Amino acid sequence: MISKEPEKPGFAFDFSGGRLCLDFANTVGGSRPNAPVERLNSYADLVSWACQAKIVSQPRARRLIEESASHPKRAALVLDRARAFREAVYRIWIAEIRQEHPAEEDLALLNSELAEALPHQRVLKQGDRFLLTWADEDALESVLWPVVKSAGDLLTGDEARQVRQCEAFSTTECCWLFIDETKNHSRRWCSMADCGNRAKARRHYQRKRQNRDPSTDEADPPKRS
Repeated sequence: MISKEPEKPGFAFDFSGGRLCLDFANTVGGSRPNAPVERLNSYADLVSWACQAKIVSQPRARRLIEESASHPKRAALVLDRARAFREAVYRIWIAEIRQEHPAEEDLALLNSELAEALPHQRVLKQGDRFLLTWADEDALESVLWPVVKSAGDLLTGDEARQVRQCEAFSTTECCWLFIDETKNHSRRWCSMADCGNRAKARRHYQRKRQNRDPSTDEADPPKRS
């Protein structure tokens, strides 16, 4: 079971995944198999994430929050749907990374969401440019549509081979996904500043422990919460 921690209004989501759908998959903290921490505990959290991802403007966010307050049951259903979609996409990517076939029910859920989202796309002329945008942007479920499209585009594009899972997964500290855009495809961590530095600290600790004075000791590096 994913434990739930109420997010403070100023909670800052992480966007180290490199693609919208991967950042959305990473809205679970902790160790997904052992002690996952839910970061989308309300529809407001979902809107906050979308604002920080720059797919929802502040005025639109206010309208969506007002709409969710007027229709709380519908907003709760959208939140449940968002989390179910997130977990399906995560499992699909884990299967792909392991060169396994994804579960049929996960693919079916992805295709169902694509069938719902894509009919809402529209081409508009703005100035001297054409833009691909979304109709019905004040619908509560509209927050999901760009994420769903991102998942379909990434899975079916050339970049699919560049998706990785943070190596801290092996020590049950992190479950996050990211796209490796390094020239030699050598990226190992979701974030060098977080999981990468923690792995360096662990290696340093282990080296020191091998040669340490038995009368001294150090604590293990802290784990991501």
